[in-house]
Amino acid sequence: MKNTKINARHLIIDLFLSSAYPQLTIKQILIAAKLFNMSDNGIRVATTRLLNESMIESVERGIYQLSPSTKEWAKVILNRKNGIKQTKEWQQHYLAVFTGTLGRIDRTALKKRERALRQFGFRELETGIYIRPDNLAYSFEKTCEELVLAGLENEAKISIIQKFDAKTVSLIPSLWDTKQLEKNYEMYSHDIQEWLLNYKNLSLNEAATQALLLGRETITLLMNDPLLPSPFVDEHARNQFAQNVQQLDSIGQKLWQKLYENELAH
Repeated sequence: MKNTKINARHLIIDLFLSSAYPQLTIKQILIAAKLFNMSDNGIRVATTRLLNESMIESVERGIYQLSPSTKEWAKVILNRKNGIKQTKEWQQHYLAVFTGTLGRIDRTALKKRERALRQFGFRELETGIYIRPDNLAYSFEKTCEELVLAGLENEAKISIIQKFDAKTVSLIPSLWDTKQLEKNYEMYSHDIQEWLLNYKNLSLNEAATQALLLGRETITLLMNDPLLPSPFVDEHARNQFAQNVQQLDSIGQKLWQKLYENELAH
């Protein structure tokens, strides 16, 4: 497994995402910090910053949970963790978002817009026209709603395109780096399978640490996956990868639960 570096801020958020508990105490966070050789002070500073940024909130003294806005984002991640169920059979149609009239002067709005479009797997076909295959399981209305919730301006025009000319059709697949996607499915499926075979031979601390780091890498991939249909990508390989992530997540949660119980019992 790769050597992944992690900072205090990321560790705290990842603990919430990989935990079976909706709330964590500062004691639990500090137990985890020790495993990653982080200082108590560094963790306390990061916790205060996350509170100030409204990423997390205090339930009572020394007990924290994700804030409502972060929970929305976490929900997207956790939905992906629960397997890829958000696609339907592709009928060769495309979803298109037209942003030409929205302007690019407001940098914050632009950043939000681009993040929302990327999150939903859209790529820019030409200036101001973003497309993706229309294979998301959401209805058209629900997709529009979710895009706006994710940060796309209300004024954006969204439509379904049934047909492109042959020249455009031949260009469309190159908008996504599908070779890299398939390489990632294969590589991380292999890494998780290897970890699943070996984690019982590791100490509890080591197994829990590795589960969190491997989970961190793979959930980022799932989160950013454009969920393309065949023949763009190998859907079977993606579904296998998603199942592996679920398995890793399920075992990782149990390991962290056991680790907290052991440490807090002392």
